[in-house]
Parts: sequence; structure tokens; C-alpha cells
Amino acid sequence: MIRTLKWLVAAVLLLALLAALGAYGWLRSAGRAQVDGELKLSGLSAPVKVLRDGHGVPYIFAANTPDLFRAQGFVTAQHRLMQMELYRASWRGELAASFGEAALPSDIRMRVLGIARNGERHAQHISAETRAFLQSYVDGVNAYVQDHTADHPVELRIAGLVPKPWRVADLVTLVHFVHHTHATNFKTEVVAQKLIDQIGPERARELFPLLNNPDWPDSSVRRQAAAPAPASEHTAALGLDWDHLLVRPDTLNHQGLGSNNWAVGPSRSASGQAMLANDPHLDNRILPGMWHPVGLFAPGIQAVGAALPGVPGILVGRTQHVAFGVTNAYGDVQDLYIETLDPANPQHYLDGGRSVPFGTVNETIRVKDSAAPGGVREHALTVRTTKRGPVISDHPGLGPKGDKLLVLRSTDAEVLGPVIGLEGFLTAPNAAAFDAEVQKIDLMMFNFVFADAQGAIGHRASGAVPIRAGADGSAPRLPPANGGDDWIGFIPKDRMPGQLNPARAWVGTANHDTRPDGFPWYYTNYVAPDYRYQRMRQVLDSASQMRVDDHWALMRDDRNLQSDVLRPLMVAALQNDPAHADLAALLAAWDGVDRAEAAAPLVYQALYREVALGTFVDELGADTAGDMLSSWYFWQQRFAALVATPNAHWFDDVTTPDRQETLTDVIRSAAPRARALIEAQQGTDASKWQWGKSHRLAFVSPLRRKGAGQELVGGFSIDKSGSGETLNRGVYDFMAPFDTKFFASMQLVVDFGDPDKIEAVLAGGVSERHFQPHQNDQARLWAAGQRTAWWFNPVQVEAHAVARAVLVP
Repeated sequence: MIRTLKWLVAAVLLLALLAALGAYGWLRSAGRAQVDGELKLSGLSAPVKVLRDGHGVPYIFAANTPDLFRAQGFVTAQHRLMQMELYRASWRGELAASFGEAALPSDIRMRVLGIARNGERHAQHISAETRAFLQSYVDGVNAYVQDHTADHPVELRIAGLVPKPWRVADLVTLVHFVHHTHATNFKTEVVAQKLIDQIGPERARELFPLLNNPDWPDSSVRRQAAAPAPASEHTAALGLDWDHLLVRPDTLNHQGLGSNNWAVGPSRSASGQAMLANDPHLDNRILPGMWHPVGLFAPGIQAVGAALPGVPGILVGRTQHVAFGVTNAYGDVQDLYIETLDPANPQHYLDGGRSVPFGTVNETIRVKDSAAPGGVREHALTVRTTKRGPVISDHPGLGPKGDKLLVLRSTDAEVLGPVIGLEGFLTAPNAAAFDAEVQKIDLMMFNFVFADAQGAIGHRASGAVPIRAGADGSAPRLPPANGGDDWIGFIPKDRMPGQLNPARAWVGTANHDTRPDGFPWYYTNYVAPDYRYQRMRQVLDSASQMRVDDHWALMRDDRNLQSDVLRPLMVAALQNDPAHADLAALLAAWDGVDRAEAAAPLVYQALYREVALGTFVDELGADTAGDMLSSWYFWQQRFAALVATPNAHWFDDVTTPDRQETLTDVIRSAAPRARALIEAQQGTDASKWQWGKSHRLAFVSPLRRKGAGQELVGGFSIDKSGSGETLNRGVYDFMAPFDTKFFASMQLVVDFGDPDKIEAVLAGGVSERHFQPHQNDQARLWAAGQRTAWWFNPVQVEAHAVARAVLVP
């Protein structure tokens, strides 16, 4: 009997193994896109050649520009159709139809914000030239969607997504979606209002962000975003809670969107030509990542770089004339307005003393629900609107009288220009012409850094940023009493932060304050602290004869300049404390480099976090303090200024009125909490502590983001060096330390002295398809600090091609 049972168990295991191997084999074969031979692409005027290199990067050779973009749309859909469908379901608020109740809050947020509505309206206003630019790409996507269903990724079916034809309006809406992800200012206004609620407007402004451009003549003077507005410009306490907002699923945590980019002129380059480097910082953990690399070749066009799936051309890379890279500029294009309900009619609001009815938009969201008839139920949603934008609070009742609600105004609902602004990137003949193209962009707030083949370099911030009358954009504002418009224009595009050919022979940005000294308009109150840019300055000010390796080393630089301010104070506070002198010793011996294998960065980050909590929780409460501290850029530069005054009143604990605490006391109180946090993660043996063991980065499959088995679907984890304050970025969620969430999604260096290639790597891969090598092969190179060639010279493309396809009409 026992022997029979053993045979049965063995047989079951064997059958399970065979089934698993069969499923694996089916997925490998069924999930492989056709990359060799002939494929039909209707609408082409001539055949198009598509070569792919050893990492799957496609290089497209077309006889004309429309065919080039049509083929780009087709090839992008081959590699990223599920990703594109997920993007579209996200901005249209249709995720719940596939993913059920868990996705409903995201759908509500998108419907309330009106991303799709704004994109649809904008598509009606674009020029014939822009429509043609987008239509060719759309035609290519649709040719793949409709004519090559057998080639579609099996992941679509697994995710429950059914691809549908794309329209020009979808591509326009994607630009609006990108714009929304960059425009985070309304979150900081929520934080500001919570501070006002907690401690009043005057004291709240003591904690509002400080801005500092180290390039100002007196860079030691840190400034507010603009002159402090009178308290009368802001309302009394609203009692605001994040749960009062229909946008609440999108948390107040800082997104981490950032990046570094810089360019050096010929005098600092070993090749005698301009060079450019860029590493966009995103949450790029979901494979294959956000960027799609591509080479584009047609008469008048020779380009290689990275595109956003769903956008023609490239956003980062080089042409035969110009190289360009992006960071987030954080231009403030959003305002929260505190509207007042009409006490006589709650279906109206008061505008300039007049009673005005709310507009309404009725939405129906389909939600996957196994308990509902047909497996789907409908969720009805009514969005109220005012002339300034949608109501984002889910009910009236804010403020002391209960008659206030919040409205979000954003440029993506109002600035519906005839061009997207990317149309001329591939053909701009030089840096000055590229600058002019950047100035056409209305809806994405990037810092573009660029260089050209003649040796010119430059920087320009993009986007239409409102000029405001009255209060700046730091906190929710009251509408004008007369019912007028307090957006009185837009900052002239040629006056946006930027420069061409500075005398120092380099330009760069790191999400810091890039306004020139004396800039006459409010631009933003939310930018990165200056630590990364200061480190960039340290290196580039003295750089000469730079090679690609030097730029690569700077992108991967782990020097944490922020620690120089607080670290000596931590050492002084703890070195004579028997319980924590070992922490002081680790910090005293540390060189300020956030190495994954070192213990000191872990000690510093744990202490820094607990010191910040110990400074603010007593007065703000845990909830408001947590919201503020979760928005890193809101408070870090301000905190550095507070640390310079160790007896500042913020370090006094208001719960101990008989004592006057200083920063030293806060550090000593923070030490046991920091130690407990570290020991909970890595044990009590300090000799085994390592920053990277806690500061982990996990690449994951979109089909299995959590749980066991990630390695079977392409996922893997690494110990991550760097931090939020280093050029080699590794941002963690303040309230959930220390796993890395935002990091360099791509790294790229262009040397105009190299006619053959750019050197780059994705933190991901080319293709979304599982069990294929190009889902994560570049991510593994990235994790090892390596790079690859993205070929620019057609001769080299041919020489390194491992797959050859021809798209035919």
C-alpha cells in the first residue's frame, strides 16, 4: 500500500512537472513576437526595414517620414501593446473593468480629474500638421492591433485586456496624462492647507518650502517661492483630510519624479565635441520599464534614443544635429480654489457674489465583480464642475461653516494649443532651433538640456506656466471676490528658466530651482533641494577631458552632500552616550558616500528620518507630520535651514513645557528609535549592518507584483546604493523605509565625437513579453553598472543586427 502510494505521488509530481514544462514552452512560443521575415503593414508607401540588435532594440529604415512613424507605431505595439492598453485604461478610468474593486479608486480619480475629457477636447484643436504627425503612428499601432492578432502578447489575455483601435485623441490624451503625472503641486497645496489647519497660516509659512539656486550670486540666501502672501489671502482652517478628496487613492507621497541631466561643451570634452548625459528618475520597478528604445532613419532623419510608448519620435537621445535629455521642472500649473456653496441652494456655488449652478458630468464605471450578473457591475459617478475646474472634495462641509469645497484648476483643461511641441525634435538643425521647438510645448513641464554637433549647449524649461495675481501657488486660494480671473497670463516661453552657451561651458539640472536671479514671476514652490545639483557642480566645475566613463561615473555617484549638514551634529550628540556611541563612531568614520555594503548610510538615514519625526510630530501631530514628511521636496531644504539654528523653537518639544529642548535633544531621543528600526530589519549585530540590505530594489512583473515566484516571471532584486540625495538616485517612501521606489529608469551618454553610437542602458528591457530575454536583459546590465551601445551609424546597425524584418504595404 505504501509503495503504491509512493508511486501515485511520484506520478502526480511528474504530471505536474510535465504540465509546468508544457505551459512554460507554450508561453515561450506563443509569446514571441515575429521579428524576422516579412510582415504586412497596410498604408505604407514603400517597404520598411526593421533591424534588431542583440538586446532587441529596433532600428527602423523608411523611405519617408510618414512611413517611419507608421512603422514606429507598429513596432512599439509589437513590444508594448499591453503596456499601452494599461496606460489607456488608466487615463480613461477603465481599469476596474479588468481588475475589479481594487482599481475603482484610480478610475474615480481619473474621471474626476477629466484627463480623457481634456484630451478629447484638445484633439479637436490640433493643427493639420500635428494631426498628421500623430496619425501615421496611430495607423501603425492599429495595423498591428487589427491585422496581427496572432502575434499579440498572451499577457493581454492573462490581464483581461482586449485591445481596441487607437485614435489621435488617445495620443493627445497620453500627453495630458504625462502632464498630470508631472504636475504635483496640488498635493503640496493639500499639505500646506493641513499645516494651516493645524498651526495657523503664519506659523505654517515657517515650514513652507525654501528655494535655492546655487548659481545665484548669493546662493547662501534661501528664499520662499515668492513673497509671503498675507494671511487674509488664505482661508481659516478647513479641517482638511485626504479622505475628503475624490483623488485620495493617489497618495500624498512624493512621486519621486526627478532626474539629472547635463551637457558639457567642447572645452571640457576629451573628444573636443559636446557631450550630454541623462538619467530620468521614475518608479520603474515594473518590467520592462517605461522607456522604449528605438533608432529612426529616413531622408532628413537619423536618430536614436528612447521614446514613451504611444508618442512618435524620441524624447531622449540624439539626432545627426542635436542631443537632448529631460528632467522634471515642476512648473506650477495647478491651483486649488476654496469655493463657497450658496447657502440658499446647495446645487449652486457663489462666484463674485452671484449664485452659479454647478456643471455636472455623469460617468458610469464598469467594475469586474463575480457576484454581479454577467460578472460586471456599474458604478455611477457624478462629477461637479465650476468655471475653474472639477470639484475634488467628495462632499460639502469643509471649513468652520461647512460651506467650503475644493476645486482643482489645471492648465491641461485650458491650454489646448494647436501643437504638442515634439513635432520638430528630429529635424531641429542646431541647439538654438531645438530651444525654439521646446518653447512650443504647453503641457509637459520638463527641463530640457541639449547640445549640438557644432559644440553649443543649452537648457530650457518647458510648459505654459500661469502668471498669478495676488497670492502665489503655495496654498489653496480664494477665488477673486469680483468673480474675475486671477490667472492673468502665462510666463513668456523665451523667459522660462534656461540658458545657452554659458561661460563655464556646462549646463545641468537636478530638479532644483533653475530660475535666474531676479526672476520676476512666481514659477513654483516645489523643487528638489540643491544637494544633487551641488554635487554636479563640484564635479563639472573642475572637469576637463571628460570621456563617457566620466559621465557614467557621475550618474552613479553616491556622495551624499546633504549628510554633511546633520552628520557632525549627530556625532556630537551621541558620541558620549554609552547606549549609542557606536552609532556616532560609524558616522564619524563615514565619508558621506552611500555605499550599499556600508553600515553608516543606514544609520544616517534611520537617524535623519527619526530626527525629522521628532522635530515635527509634537506640534503637527502624527498624521499631518507624516503627510508633510512624505513629500520630500516640501521640507528638506527648509529642514537644512532649521538645522543651522539648533535652538530653533521647532526643536522644542511642546509636550514638555518645563523644558527647552534643542536639536541635540531631538537627536538623542531619535537614536533609540533609529536603532530599533535598523535592528528590526537587520538584527542587533552592527558589524553585519549594510545599507543595501534595507535599501533594496525589486524589479517585478506587471502580472505578479507581489508574492513568491517573481523570479519565474522575470523579477529580481538587488541591494541598492545611493539615496534620495545622491546623483545615483534611490528614493524610498518616508513612511515605509527603506525599499527603493524611484531610481534611474535609464542612463544615457552622447558624445558628438563618436559617430557610431550612444552609450546607454534601460532599467528594464525592450519587450514586455514574459519568458523572453529582452524583458529584463538591460535591467541586469543596469544593476551591474554596465551599459550597451544603441547604434547611430546605419553601417553599425547593419553590422550588429541579429533579427531582420521587412514591413510591406
